Amino acid sequence: MKLNKLMYDLRLAIKIILHFGRQHHATLSMIEGVYVRQPPHNEKIAGVDSMLTIKPHGSFYRVTRTEYVSNTPESEETWLATYGWHSNGHLIEIGGNRYCVFETVSKSLYLEALTEQGKTTIELFIKNL
Repeated sequence: MKLNKLMYDLRLAIKIILHFGRQHHATLSMIEGVYVRQPPHNEKIAGVDSMLTIKPHGSFYRVTRTEYVSNTPESEETWLATYGWHSNGHLIEIGGNRYCVFETVSKSLYLEALTEQGKTTIELFIKNL
């Protein structure tokens, strides 16, 4: 009886580890790339776009946000982030208050930021395939 319980627990632990590994592999494989901002409720302002570009930078990632007006880059900001393996896998800004949370099924990214006023903003970006 104890052997059956031990085998059951071992199989369960292996399933959990495999699920965790697959989830992180999916996140890591989609991190690098270009993401286009989806306005809330699809209220797109004509000619205004925002893009995130994520590239490896040593053991970190370089995240660049570029704002476009009429297809012309208007502003750009860049920050370094590290990969957080807990939860579902996400990028954490080094020395800042921004997080990139990945949703692997829809190939999307949620950019969460804490403003100077203490409010949290969340923006949705879709991976440009």
